[in-house]
Amino acid sequence: MAQTLMIMANEAGVGKSLVSLGLLDQLERAGVRTAYFRPVRTRKDPHTTSLPPTPSMDRPTEHVAFDQDDITAAIHDGRYEEVMDSILEVFSGISTSADVVVCEGVDSVRAFPSLDSDINLDIARSIGARILLVVSGKDRTAAQISEVASVHVQKLQQSNAVVQGVLVNRAAPERRAELADAVRSVLRDESIQLFGVLPYLSALDRPRVSAVAATLGAQVLDGHNQLRTRVEHILVAAMGLENALAHFRRGSLLITPGDREEILLAAAAAYGSAHIPRPSGIVLTGGFEPRRRVLVVARDLTRGALPILRVDTPTYETAIAVSRIETLLDMHDEDTIVTVREAMENFVNIDRLLAERFTQEQRVITPRRFLRDLRERARGHKKTIVLPESEVERILLAVGELRRHDLVKVILLGDRNEIERRAHQLGIELDADVECVNPREDAAFEDYVQTLVELRRHKNLAVQTARDLMCDRNYYGTMMVYKGRADGLVSGATTTTQATIRPAFEFVRTQEGIQHVSSVFFMCLPDRVLVYGDCAVITKPNAEQLAEIAIASAATAEAFGIEPRVAMLSYSTGASGKGTDVDLVREATELVRTRSPHLLVDGPLQYDAAVDPSVAQTKLPNSSVAGRATVLIFPDLNTGNNTYKAVQRSAGAIAIGPVLQGLRKPINDLSRGATVADIVNTVIVTAIQAGSGANR
Repeated sequence: MAQTLMIMANEAGVGKSLVSLGLLDQLERAGVRTAYFRPVRTRKDPHTTSLPPTPSMDRPTEHVAFDQDDITAAIHDGRYEEVMDSILEVFSGISTSADVVVCEGVDSVRAFPSLDSDINLDIARSIGARILLVVSGKDRTAAQISEVASVHVQKLQQSNAVVQGVLVNRAAPERRAELADAVRSVLRDESIQLFGVLPYLSALDRPRVSAVAATLGAQVLDGHNQLRTRVEHILVAAMGLENALAHFRRGSLLITPGDREEILLAAAAAYGSAHIPRPSGIVLTGGFEPRRRVLVVARDLTRGALPILRVDTPTYETAIAVSRIETLLDMHDEDTIVTVREAMENFVNIDRLLAERFTQEQRVITPRRFLRDLRERARGHKKTIVLPESEVERILLAVGELRRHDLVKVILLGDRNEIERRAHQLGIELDADVECVNPREDAAFEDYVQTLVELRRHKNLAVQTARDLMCDRNYYGTMMVYKGRADGLVSGATTTTQATIRPAFEFVRTQEGIQHVSSVFFMCLPDRVLVYGDCAVITKPNAEQLAEIAIASAATAEAFGIEPRVAMLSYSTGASGKGTDVDLVREATELVRTRSPHLLVDGPLQYDAAVDPSVAQTKLPNSSVAGRATVLIFPDLNTGNNTYKAVQRSAGAIAIGPVLQGLRKPINDLSRGATVADIVNTVIVTAIQAGSGANR
């Protein structure tokens, strides 16, 4: 049965969502199966719904029983007990698939001021939750914090609630340690456990431009791709240009009458000037819109990097509205997740909070944990990955994401000035760990030409032909990997798979003992990570090839932390089917067992028998793989490619790949429809392959 912890606060604005997100993150990282339950969603965040999620799966799925309007109407109609029954029903549905349920309590005083009882206590009793009380440390002394915590813990205990302990949030950073010691001492005397004191995280209280636009109902004239920018300051720029410039600060949101075109142009000029602090955005008030030519000039100066908003309200009314924006926690945002994670790791005693209740047997690899572990491993290896397609916007945006989190070093192939110009337009900072190399001007060009001639001497490759090939960025990047200047290559956002992997086949070649290069996809489903192979390279494998694919895929899975249980897929399960196709799978299965006797493998298996325990119990009850498979080997490319795409689209899975296996050095291909998130994930996987030999 799932253990449940309710995050409850004694007042509004304490930061329950922050604590909930941080706790969920820590549990996921520990491998504990979790669920996030919000009995009542008291408010919807208008700021994140208009934005696409960042390349991450770190946002927990919210299981919500009621929206505030619905539950308020039900309670008003005298259906309180019905409400409690419904909440329990929703909770029961999610608790069966989790070891721990984190339940975020309701701001009951603000949401339900007319209730005689505390709805949180009723919910906690109904679902059997222990309570973690979150107390605000904002503008309070240690004595005040201790008194507030003590009074409310006693109140909860008098109501027969089980209180796990107290966590203080929003404490003054410069006094955090002092407050923690003092509060812990007082609460210890009252047998109340203090699990940590979190400092006030000012970065999370700065709204994004998207929040400003949503709150004001603004028309976005430009800068749609930069609405995630945080507002550091608010500047009412109603003065003359010279005075306004004196007040410009980096990250300021400028609020100015819409007919003050000189302020708009000055804000735009900041994007090309080292002397004018770059604003986060500009709000044009009073219903005025710049003349078309002025707006065109602003767009040319910023290349769309400056959010330009237009509103009908007057300047000062607009400024007041912006100043009153309540910043809500954005669980889509990678920066938010990292900030919360670091705070929880540094200032909260998670082990004591969880009381070491979770055993190794309960730990599984969830998609969020898998993707997070990939990032941490890549950061640890810090490998250099070459990206030939520097002219592609998605590539540059991916580089920005990779460098922002210090995951890999990058080599971009192309003209340095053009790369830097385009990166600047996109608001991407290319730091010292991003190298721009123009193959035609690179000092190593002729050396690479001669190396290629030597490597392809058996093909009588002419020097001029080698020189022409080295002008191809995929060839040049692959040679950089071959020569050790880079650790891996990722390409294919605008070219074919053959264009990406042909150079690798010609001179990087396969590992010793490996006859064929194959591939896998990591399929991040909602509740697990599976490995699919081969869905991209070998069109119609024979039994030998299929066995090699299975063994290589199992090794890849293991290298990435997934226990390999290999299912050899076919249209029938066990001995029920006949025909050349199923016989081929049966033969390949026996070859795997012979060559890798330690490997858990079974086949032929149908997909449902491979992954669904109830189906496996009926079709192949004695199998050590059926119903529990983690590595699924498809009989041919036609089946595999279509299946991975069907699962990706219909189940909303994140598909990472194709990840090539069997090459001496990691070279990976992108789909031409690859998103920024796809590119980031593929680069991360390539870096891990380079660091651990996982491509072998």
